[in-house]
Amino acid sequence: MTGIIKTLTFSGSLIILFTLAAGCLQNDWEEKEEKEKKIIADYLADNNISESNKTDGGIYYIEKTAGTGASPVLDDYIIIEYVGRYIEDDMIRETTYDSLKADWSAADVFTNYVYGPVKFKFGYSVPGLNEGIAMMKEGGKALLVLPSDKAFYDFNPMSYEIELLRVIPDPAEYEDAVLEAYLDAKGFDAATTYADNGDTIWFKETVTPDPGDEKTIEQGDTVLFRFKGRLVDGFGNVLQDERIFDSNMGDDNPVKIVFSSTPSKKSGNILAIPRGLVMALDSMRIGTHATAVLPYAQAFDDGGITSSTYGYTIVPPYQTIIYDIIVEDIQSPAGK
Repeated sequence: MTGIIKTLTFSGSLIILFTLAAGCLQNDWEEKEEKEKKIIADYLADNNISESNKTDGGIYYIEKTAGTGASPVLDDYIIIEYVGRYIEDDMIRETTYDSLKADWSAADVFTNYVYGPVKFKFGYSVPGLNEGIAMMKEGGKALLVLPSDKAFYDFNPMSYEIELLRVIPDPAEYEDAVLEAYLDAKGFDAATTYADNGDTIWFKETVTPDPGDEKTIEQGDTVLFRFKGRLVDGFGNVLQDERIFDSNMGDDNPVKIVFSSTPSKKSGNILAIPRGLVMALDSMRIGTHATAVLPYAQAFDDGGITSSTYGYTIVPPYQTIIYDIIVEDIQSPAGK
């Protein structure tokens, strides 16, 4: 009997504890909700934003510049510039603007992050961004105010300033047009085309070594080289090609690879070695400096490169790539 009484007493204590804990959790949740509502209300008042700007989905949409192009639909690709801030303290959570780099705490650890317009598939961001961007037209600018249930579910409401630069229904077709415009602008032509097994890149020597050593890179050679990888972006008639995503130009040592069609042995700082870079190296000699233009299919194709640590995009899908390359040494295997 005593044991049963003790058990019942213990169980009753647990019930009381669980009830108290649930009550505390509910109170904490309600306090956070009320705090968030006040943060949003104060922000709307301070920025003269009316409740009429609230959408059926629960975000606030404030058009700054009316666009004249298409609005994106699910699975279109889009190119945007933006900054997202926590409303409470105005701290930057994410941005594409290089001018804000000094104010962004993540900038020090996002070492391969490429500032400038970002390209991605539309419809798979947080709900509030999907809703807000869908209301925009190409060429437009807008301010979005997102309660946390439309953002990151952390009781921290967000504001986003967004410029919608391009809506791209067919990313492959679009990037082919960017490539063609870049080749024309930079003077690449049939004489600078290099094809191998159905793959094509464009290649120019910018420094040609003395003709004394005619040895080119062969299968099994160890190649020591330096490089700079750049993104090419096209917006209307404007081409940008100085957005560096990977480089070892300032490193103490060059990249070292054992050359093959798919080199696997390497040392030194390089994110990846795409097929087009291997094609470019194939005809180079010691001392050669060259610039190679890689169509997306010979670069990182429809996958791009994502930071394995932080998840941000380094190279977007369907991206034309430029490599500036310097071959420092070619070492043949022993006995060759």
